[in-house]
Amino acid sequence: MLKTKAVRGNSAAGSSDAQILLRCARAKELEEIGNYEAAARVLGEIWPGFDEDLALDGLNQITIGEVLLRVGSLTGWLGSARRIKGAQERAKDLITRGLLCFDCLGDAEKIFEAQLELAWCYWREGSFNEARTILQAALSSIESVGNHELKAVALIRSAEVERSAGSYLAALEFLNRAKHLVDCCSDLVKGRFHNTFAIVLRNLGDLERRSDYVDRALIEYAAASYYFERAGHLRYCARVENNIGFLLFKLKRFEESSLHLERARRLFKSLRDIGSLAQVDETRARALLAQGRNSAAERTIRRAVNALARGDERSLLSEALVTHGSALARLGQFDQAKMAFERALKVAEEVGHVEQAVNASLALCEELGERLAFEELREAYERADDLLGAGSSELHERLRRCARRIISGQKRPSHQTVFVHASPQTAALLDYARRVASSDASVLILGETGTGKEVLARLMHEWSGRPGRFVAINCAALNETLFESQIFGHRKGSFTDAVSDYAGAAREAAGGTLFLDEIGELSAAVQAKLLRLIELGEVSAVGGGKPDRIDVRIVAATNCDLGRLVEEGRFRPDLYYRFAFQITIPPLRERSEDIRALALHFIADARRRYRKRIEFSDECLAAIQKLPLRGNVRELRTLIERTFIMAEDGVTIGPESIEIVGLRMAQQIGFVDVWAGCSLEREVHHYEAELIRRALEQSGWRVTRAARLLGITHQRLSFILHTRHKDLVAKGSASCRKSMNGGAARESGGVSAAPEKVKRARAESGRILATGKVGSG
Repeated sequence: MLKTKAVRGNSAAGSSDAQILLRCARAKELEEIGNYEAAARVLGEIWPGFDEDLALDGLNQITIGEVLLRVGSLTGWLGSARRIKGAQERAKDLITRGLLCFDCLGDAEKIFEAQLELAWCYWREGSFNEARTILQAALSSIESVGNHELKAVALIRSAEVERSAGSYLAALEFLNRAKHLVDCCSDLVKGRFHNTFAIVLRNLGDLERRSDYVDRALIEYAAASYYFERAGHLRYCARVENNIGFLLFKLKRFEESSLHLERARRLFKSLRDIGSLAQVDETRARALLAQGRNSAAERTIRRAVNALARGDERSLLSEALVTHGSALARLGQFDQAKMAFERALKVAEEVGHVEQAVNASLALCEELGERLAFEELREAYERADDLLGAGSSELHERLRRCARRIISGQKRPSHQTVFVHASPQTAALLDYARRVASSDASVLILGETGTGKEVLARLMHEWSGRPGRFVAINCAALNETLFESQIFGHRKGSFTDAVSDYAGAAREAAGGTLFLDEIGELSAAVQAKLLRLIELGEVSAVGGGKPDRIDVRIVAATNCDLGRLVEEGRFRPDLYYRFAFQITIPPLRERSEDIRALALHFIADARRRYRKRIEFSDECLAAIQKLPLRGNVRELRTLIERTFIMAEDGVTIGPESIEIVGLRMAQQIGFVDVWAGCSLEREVHHYEAELIRRALEQSGWRVTRAARLLGITHQRLSFILHTRHKDLVAKGSASCRKSMNGGAARESGGVSAAPEKVKRARAESGRILATGKVGSG
């Protein structure tokens, strides 16, 4: 704990409280635009430095609280930027002492501000559960203050914590709550909102493999950059550049990514932000690895690891260590790589970052699997399997590949891949695929994104009984040079970074199936090399000599119209016709029975994961079957998950609720035309009928009372009923007849009422609808 001391001369004691409060206000302004060094200089002798005591003697309680808050916040930010060990603990101590001062003063707004800064300290450390707890308490207390900007900031920070913890849908929920508050906030808060929203969309895009999410993320980044520039926030402009660079790297647009990352690096360097520089270098290293530039990647990531190791941001260190381990493994430095992966796993488990721990375990399997003992490999797999719950689809796929490596050469267990369906159309398609699977002929699977092309390819591999592995390659991620190396392998020394032999995906799949996704993205030169593999089964490594012959079954997939590409000269006809079988998976909207089966499957899965007793009515399931679902199975799964996130435990979801969630999804990502098939007249008519029906039921079909509930006159409601909703008049008459007949039956001891009573009952029901009154007056 830092101490205070008495000072002489030109010191805080010699300054008035008003002057010090002005300094604190100026320091806060500079801190908000990311100029932490200048903010620290403004505080002057109040805060001589990290290892110096605070000069607080002679100051009143308000000023002491403000100084503790400002110095604590700056300690956290500067500690992160300069990689100062123990800075976050010191920051938490100072902010907590400031919070106690504000608590004694009963200043709710300053208490809230201190809670936000305290949560941010835990966030920097990767202690997400503690950050959540503090932010929840802050959001509960701010309701009484009524400051919309502070509430928006808390919601945005809560979203950032959830995103960092890998809970992307929870992050989206916080952002939706903040959306209506942001319009009246400062440019800085608007920039933070759009930046966080972009990052969440990017993460969801990775999770769901949705390119439309990624496109929307780029738009949100542009909006964030605009508002940050207006706010004069140089540091946040640098972060946006880094985020755009990372997104473009994920899209394999390496040249564009490099430009943005270099720009971010220059800005962070000018701000002396070592921690952010390390994050930029981690992204640059991953991009270099993807391009096969392993030596440059290792040099870059080593610098980042050394910088992050000096600070408290353990979560970022774990991520960088995984990248460093991958670079070392690809350079043939296997012992050092293993040490890096094990260290990454230890750091991730210390901070409770499950996804990072899974990532470290899987990277160990992927990069060093051939060099690990069987027990070591199985231990790494089981550790990842135990930790991985509802993680990203990418992590699940990597876990499956690790499992296949473990069981390679052993007896294959009964397959667990399932193509959930209920329609005869899909059953016939799967039956055809099963028959095709028994042959060795190459297969082309066609279908929109998210229809289950890779799932079907895996099933065909399992049905084939081939003893080798199933190896999946995304062709869109490989240029001509990388394709030859990744598919056919290379020999040591064949090019600059080829420091060891690499077998290639085709050899890894020998005796099994090589799945080539997005085959429509291949260049003409690459198509020629693939044709030779399909026709002759020949594999010639880069830098190798005589080609090898291997037994591998090729299954390809695309969402492109390859026939049209052939006509346009963009796809080789000889390669196109070399695929002996073509299987087209229809979009989900054409398989309504499958939609219901898949929805029930995802609902059951969501109940287990979220531990909520939520029911979906038959009408709701019918409404889901009518949705366009242009994203197919992925969109349906996201729809169910969002509904579970937003709904309270124990409720039953109706058709209106699911339609609203679906509409909001469509509007947020601009995926479908939400006005398609819209008729204002029909919607208004339906809404009017529903309101009138509810009012009549609540009033016991008394028109006058129903009109009063609806806020109109009896005459107006009668006119509406007899002109636009005659079905309700008939329903009301039937209801009254049933009531009167039942009463007459009871009066006669259960015997049918006399004809004259029936006539009176009918006359009475007609009079009720006409007058809204029961009885003769």
